[in-house]
Amino acid sequence: MLNPGAKALFLSALWVLQEGAWSPAPWIGLVLVSIVIALVAWGLQLMQSAVDQQEFSLMLAGCLVCSAAVGLATVMVMTLNDFLL
Repeated sequence: MLNPGAKALFLSALWVLQEGAWSPAPWIGLVLVSIVIALVAWGLQLMQSAVDQQEFSLMLAGCLVCSAAVGLATVMVMTLNDFLL
């Protein structure tokens, strides 16, 4: 819902309405998305080194890191969309 008196402001790829109170939710979302991307990249690096060294424990560690990233992304989406159980 757009109020006629609300000023629109572009911040990177986000559309933020300023109606008086500033909300940190978009910035928290961007930080968490970058953390999830970094975790997935790290997990993939662990898996690649597991294939190179034929080491099962590194593959397991990579799977655990990627599953942690999926869990963090799920909690982030639920929290930022006010879908709490």
